[in-house]
Amino acid sequence: MRSAGWYTSPLPYDIVRRLSRELGTSEITASVLARRGYTQTVDAARFLDSLGELHDPFLFPEMEAVCERIRKAVLNGEKICIHGDYDVDGVTSTALLAEVLRNLGAEVSCHLPNRFTEGYGIALSAIESIAAGGASLLITVDCGISARQQLEHARELGMKTIVIDHHRPVEGNLPPGPIISPLLCDYPFKELAGVGLAFKVAQALLERPVPGGDSPSETIADATSPASLHPDLRRLLDLVALGTIADVVPLIDENRALVKQGLVQLSRTGRPGLKALMQVGQVDPAHINAGLVAFRMAPRINAAGRLDEALPALELVLAEDEKTADELAARLDGFNRERQRIENKMLAEARAMIGSWPEEKQGQRGYVLSSAGWHEGVIGIVASRLVELYFRPVIMIAVDEESGRGKGSGRSVPDFDLHGSLLDLSGMLEGCGGHRAACGLSIDAASIEEFSQRFADYAGSRLSEEETRPSRFVDALVCGRELTLDLAQELSRLEPFGLGNPSVELLVTGARIQNDRATRDGQHLQCQVEAGGARSKAIGFGQAFMQEKLKSEPDWDIAFHLERNEFNGSISPQLQLREFFPRNGNAEPLEGLCEWRCDFDCPDRMTGPEFWGLLQNGLDIPAQWLPGSAGSSGGLAERLIDRRDFGGITAQIARLIAGGESVLMLVADVARRRRLITQELPVAAGRLRQAYMASSRCSSRILSERLRRLQSGEPSMMLADFATVTANPELAGHFKHLALVDPPWNRRVFDDITAAAPEAFVHLFYCSDEVQFTGKVLEHEYDLRGQSTRVYKHLETGIKYPLDETTERLLLAGGKYLRQPVMIARCIRILEELSLVSVEDGADGPMMSLLAAERTELDRSAVYKATQSFYRECSQFLSKSPSAKMV
Repeated sequence: MRSAGWYTSPLPYDIVRRLSRELGTSEITASVLARRGYTQTVDAARFLDSLGELHDPFLFPEMEAVCERIRKAVLNGEKICIHGDYDVDGVTSTALLAEVLRNLGAEVSCHLPNRFTEGYGIALSAIESIAAGGASLLITVDCGISARQQLEHARELGMKTIVIDHHRPVEGNLPPGPIISPLLCDYPFKELAGVGLAFKVAQALLERPVPGGDSPSETIADATSPASLHPDLRRLLDLVALGTIADVVPLIDENRALVKQGLVQLSRTGRPGLKALMQVGQVDPAHINAGLVAFRMAPRINAAGRLDEALPALELVLAEDEKTADELAARLDGFNRERQRIENKMLAEARAMIGSWPEEKQGQRGYVLSSAGWHEGVIGIVASRLVELYFRPVIMIAVDEESGRGKGSGRSVPDFDLHGSLLDLSGMLEGCGGHRAACGLSIDAASIEEFSQRFADYAGSRLSEEETRPSRFVDALVCGRELTLDLAQELSRLEPFGLGNPSVELLVTGARIQNDRATRDGQHLQCQVEAGGARSKAIGFGQAFMQEKLKSEPDWDIAFHLERNEFNGSISPQLQLREFFPRNGNAEPLEGLCEWRCDFDCPDRMTGPEFWGLLQNGLDIPAQWLPGSAGSSGGLAERLIDRRDFGGITAQIARLIAGGESVLMLVADVARRRRLITQELPVAAGRLRQAYMASSRCSSRILSERLRRLQSGEPSMMLADFATVTANPELAGHFKHLALVDPPWNRRVFDDITAAAPEAFVHLFYCSDEVQFTGKVLEHEYDLRGQSTRVYKHLETGIKYPLDETTERLLLAGGKYLRQPVMIARCIRILEELSLVSVEDGADGPMMSLLAAERTELDRSAVYKATQSFYRECSQFLSKSPSAKMV
């Protein structure tokens, strides 16, 4: 379950700790891996360190027939035509297969469709043109799976056909001839891009070379890793990486293997066209990654097919000299700048259109927008931008008024199958294709209005309101001091990032923005992020507009990517800001948390007979608090996490809460620490909804009730003081984590609490400030010289005080915070032992009287001496607490 804002998934801490130890990584990296499904060390290590494995291409049942037909065409000197698509995947698929076949000695021509004259996919006019050119074998790459009519026509014209396509097939409507598709067989990985499938065909062909062809001198039958491929195959991986990244397929399994090694190949590519493309895109080959490919290289190739025709992009990829490559790269760069201008204009128009809709229509869970002025080559990009803004599926339709037809492109949210929706509504469409996240369609312009309403209704029936609220998943919560170069380098081992393996999203809680300014162009935000006493440089691309809003709140939860920033020869960690969330801005109320402050008006405080009962018993310092043999710590060394003086205590506790396991926060005084659970912790983590407080000021009735609730076993969090937990050790046994916000009073208290929870992880979070705070609390509660004097002065000579509200207010209302009842009772007992007051039963209950007496020494009181001895022992322990070893 998630809500607007940020969220994460539950994660048992023992998995994180085990992975961290066995992999030798930080707990942050271990958390990221575990949340992405790598909970076993062997799987996580393989993911981090391996180049990945390639599957046997002959697992495609039609692969043998495909290779046989291609070999026959090569040996017979037949003309082969490769029909691709106009996007990056189609261009690289076409280029890869053309290069391989030409190296095998084939006569190859290529055809890429024109978006504006032929439309998406394979046109009948293209089939006739290819046949007229003399081709006897037509191979489609990244298209063809839904072109049954067109490919049957190709057969009628005398051409054999092979389809290599990763798009979703339509059952019962497959084209003729052999088909290479992971969706039609038991191939172990279903998410290869078109260029990945073209590579599998190349791999199969080069395993069994064409007799007499120009092919590798050795086969690669045993190649299961990209690193072990024959050089003639390995040098194709730059094209595979480019097309796979651009097509936004999941970068997992075989795709990860191909892209990971493909980026290495791309960094040292010998292709003049790709070198020129990197130059105009300002991509340093030495630092290339999937993000740079996706946002600087791919858009320039795509721009050709979006605005004109894709042939120049294919020519660029296949260019053999630098002059031609430079000219083509400059041309594509010009296309891309024009595409950006058109995109921004259309986006503004689309947003204005949505803003003009009535509120009811704006609330629909699926949007269809159309206009006669929109460029059909750019609508897909704009649809994607609108999905980011409105977090619901969006279809953009460009209408041709002359023909009365519309061409649409859609993008979706994770929880909605866009192509599936079009199949259900296909009766209204002239044609459609695509997959779960993206689609293309054609429609009669007269049907757009009805289609828009039916699509909105369909989306409304499939998507809940919650699924259309923008939310951001974060991989891990971090503290400011953890944002180091070492962590950035460690997280880079998860690359390449993309769909299925997105960039690592981290979050700091309660952070402050400092020294913020806009860049010279007024577009980007540069600042420092202060969290937990540490500062980090940060940049928010396109977020300069946030400057004024950031001044409205002092503290923010901030999602970001951690990266290495190189500038003028220096390297430093940098946060790439993604989103800002007001602290607890979307938090739901916690269940069980008392609404009362620890003051006189609290209905759950200790009162009446229970308070006066302290005078009869419970005033001695508990034996288990005094020096002596400690309780068994139950293998404490294995479950102790010592992060004293690390800082960022609330962030560290938030990390535990976000994991979904019960957390007991131990403090010196609940009243003075209640802000921790009511205001400071980011309960938007949403994992633990049950929250309680247990104070020595609470009545035994309320403590019993909270203990009963804990026994239900539902994960919860509790803020409790050491006095309460040592008096009720069974409390600790209900929690997976004991988080020591403040230091324990002495070693015996620490040992007995940890022994009461023998399976809990014990986290030491306190710093010097918390040690000082605990010292003040102890002084207030156990250095009773001043407190006894103040209680004595509250009493008037000769007056008896019955148990009533006046007496309670007199003794318990100790300024801003309610005094500890046991402390007041000890003071009264000390005064009684010194014959300064008397406590006796009266007709209406216990009565207390001030007695006339001479000045006397407090040391005459046994209660005072025992309390002072305990106080001194605790003070000595605290003086060395930050450096004291706990195991």
